[in-house]
Amino acid sequence: MTRLDRPADTASAADDAMAGQGRRLWLVLRQELRLLFAERSLWWAGTLFVVLLGYSLYNGIVQTRARSDAQAALLRSDAATRAGQLERLRRITSGAEPATPFGNPANPEHMGGSYGAHHAWMPAAPLSPVALGQTDLFPSQFKVGYESRVSFIDDDDIESPWNLLSGHFDLAFVIVYLLPLLIFAVSYNLLSAERESGTLRLLLSQPLALRTLLLGKVGSRALVLLGLAMAVPAVALLAARPAETLAAGTSALWWVLLVGAYALFWFALVVAVNAFGRSSAINAMVLVIGWVVLVLVVPVLLNLAVTAISPAPSRTEFAARIRVVTADAMARNAKLLATDYAHIGKPELLVPKDGHIALAGRALANYHIERQVDDAIEPELRGFDAQQARQQSLVARYEAVSPAAVAYEAMTALAGNGERRHAHFMSLVDDYHRAWKAFFFPRIEDGLALTPADYAAMPVYAWREEDRATATRLAGVALLHLLLPALALLALGVWRLRRYQVA
Repeated sequence: MTRLDRPADTASAADDAMAGQGRRLWLVLRQELRLLFAERSLWWAGTLFVVLLGYSLYNGIVQTRARSDAQAALLRSDAATRAGQLERLRRITSGAEPATPFGNPANPEHMGGSYGAHHAWMPAAPLSPVALGQTDLFPSQFKVGYESRVSFIDDDDIESPWNLLSGHFDLAFVIVYLLPLLIFAVSYNLLSAERESGTLRLLLSQPLALRTLLLGKVGSRALVLLGLAMAVPAVALLAARPAETLAAGTSALWWVLLVGAYALFWFALVVAVNAFGRSSAINAMVLVIGWVVLVLVVPVLLNLAVTAISPAPSRTEFAARIRVVTADAMARNAKLLATDYAHIGKPELLVPKDGHIALAGRALANYHIERQVDDAIEPELRGFDAQQARQQSLVARYEAVSPAAVAYEAMTALAGNGERRHAHFMSLVDDYHRAWKAFFFPRIEDGLALTPADYAAMPVYAWREEDRATATRLAGVALLHLLLPALALLALGVWRLRRYQVA
């Protein structure tokens, strides 16, 4: 044999060794699957997991369907109300019906206010049932008129204890909080149980590497749990929402990748803990402590740190400011508020004449008060929005310290129920509110009666979906934040396996 032949022989031997380990890995994987399916504990854990997945998806689908049905009912009501107002306007202008002092469709103050206000809404995204997020705290529709923005945005108190206590049990909750515990339940003693029973030395007396044995054990459990975590939601969503699920497109793919990366992190932690060669009891204790710290403690500390670094303006001071501004506006319009209803006994004043209509003093007072309050409060509202954006930026910057926070934020974003999509919705509401005021304010100021042509020209709210490229980029960043610590834990586990004491 020549010297030049030896590298080829060495490479061939290395290839044969790798192929041999690959065959052994497949044998370990198949054997572990047989043992797992033979164990009653796996069936109990698998059944519990399927029940949790099924209930969370049922809850998500029901909640999403209820919200979509409510929005559809609002839109039908808006359309029917607007059609009725237009028909009534035609009857009033033709003299077929007398005008009334309240709810006059020719009066720009009435139509610009609550009588003619229309809804702005944020529709459910295709993957909305899998992560409901904070939809119980963030309304997905508002009735927009010319009134101050704070009057319809804060119509429901988001600090209500009932709202804060009533969360949602959804698929994201099961994946983020409960899947790691199931992983621990079937994986905490991968090597320690073999060593404590005396079978580990026997297994390793065969041509089987320790890392191959551990990889086969982890892989078999990952196949079972991830198979359930991905197959059950896919079947349920396709059965309940086939069109919406198929429309999810790349969002569904990113969801699968995120679930896989999140599970990989916890399996990597299992590998690292098992590689240190401690007893099964110590492994279980370390893993549970890690879950408590990373899933429960760190997100709370992160939230407290963000609040301390960038505190939000006081809602109490804001409410007091609104009361002061409102009282000041009412004082400035006291004369108009004290005006008697001039149309009492004079219904002819309610009918448009030469393109104009007489506006009641109280109605004008209400218009001026709302406009003055809106102008005075707008800087505070912008401050709240800016502060919320800063807090979200801090959370996005430092959430990598908690894989649970990374996964949950990314999942709610892909489901369309995250704070970023809601912020996009609020920007659309602001645009619609400004367009509504720009249409009605000049007509109220000039006392111009509304015509059928004006009805056709009224601002119409239109939902525009957020930029999906941004959502994809954020999902990619989240995936990277999950994979990097998982790879670091795997590297630690491989390093410790070289020093593993079999006896």
